[in-house]
Amino acid sequence: MKFLAGLSAGFLPWYGWPETLKKVDALAVKASVENFPSAVNTGSAAIPAGKAFGAFGRVNPSYLKRTASDDIAVLAQPALAGRRAGSAGEGKAAAYLQDQMRGLGLQPLGDRGADGQRLYTQAFTIYPVVEEFANFYYGRHLTFSLGDPKDLRTPSANILAGLMGTRAAESVILSAHYDHMGIFEGNLYPGANDNASGVGSILDVMRRLIKEGVRPKSNVLLAFWSAEEMGFVGSSAFIKNPGVPLGGIRAVFNADTVGNGSLHEFALWADGENTAVRTLQAVARECNSSAPVVPNHGYDSDQYYFNLNHVPATTLMARTWLEKNHTPQDVPDFVNPQKVALASDILYKAVHRLAF
Repeated sequence: MKFLAGLSAGFLPWYGWPETLKKVDALAVKASVENFPSAVNTGSAAIPAGKAFGAFGRVNPSYLKRTASDDIAVLAQPALAGRRAGSAGEGKAAAYLQDQMRGLGLQPLGDRGADGQRLYTQAFTIYPVVEEFANFYYGRHLTFSLGDPKDLRTPSANILAGLMGTRAAESVILSAHYDHMGIFEGNLYPGANDNASGVGSILDVMRRLIKEGVRPKSNVLLAFWSAEEMGFVGSSAFIKNPGVPLGGIRAVFNADTVGNGSLHEFALWADGENTAVRTLQAVARECNSSAPVVPNHGYDSDQYYFNLNHVPATTLMARTWLEKNHTPQDVPDFVNPQKVALASDILYKAVHRLAF
């Protein structure tokens, strides 16, 4: 969750990054899960034959048994060093997410590799930033501000995949940023709620859809944004090179920091009422929950650039999302698995309304 402190998104293709990430995939995945005993072995060995689904790949049934809590535990572990955008720790997180998408048989929708085939990664670069502390409602929080523009930019990547529908020109996007604050002054910022909780919630939606085995009418795109904490750089890069027609995006449901606070109290950010907002509010009521659009008070998330480009988009978050945000106390035990499951159920129902 980003506090807008003079950052602006920058985009410059970094063509070597996807291939590099692809080459180190196996080692990075192994490193990312080696200290997490309940994780499946997610090396990049061939996916065993399983249930065929859609136009790409096969589903490995063991990947359907994973849960949002598993994802949160992997992403927030110390081995990933807080997932600062462009860091080795974030690279491990990216490799883990690619492995999940591959295991779920999802079609890659990122850049094209040297062989012309799509990758799961969409590369871009990040303006230099520096860490600083700011005092907000819940206390002192770490944030980023713009660094020296003369410094070199840092490569990073979005992770993109899809469950392709029968209407190729229509899409519904489920998204969450997977980066966080890294390590600063010797303190680890695990980012369990911000935003491993959002990542886990939308992975659970996709697992549920794949278990049902019904092809959607509209494409269901799964997008994990990098560099949200540095000014929504990843989602801005996607807007500049979406791979699908922007005019065909029916809604963007972005999940950010969904796992704390009162169970049935959520909130939305958007630039006004739109299809995404109305759909989420309707299904939240069905789930005996509330999700009003609230003022952002200078904060924002990855729906921002979609709204600027007139794409219906909203961010779902916990009403008290700011508690322990951008602090070392944002650990897995702080996240309520029941609330993440409820967020996932709301997002699942919203996708079903628009894509099936």
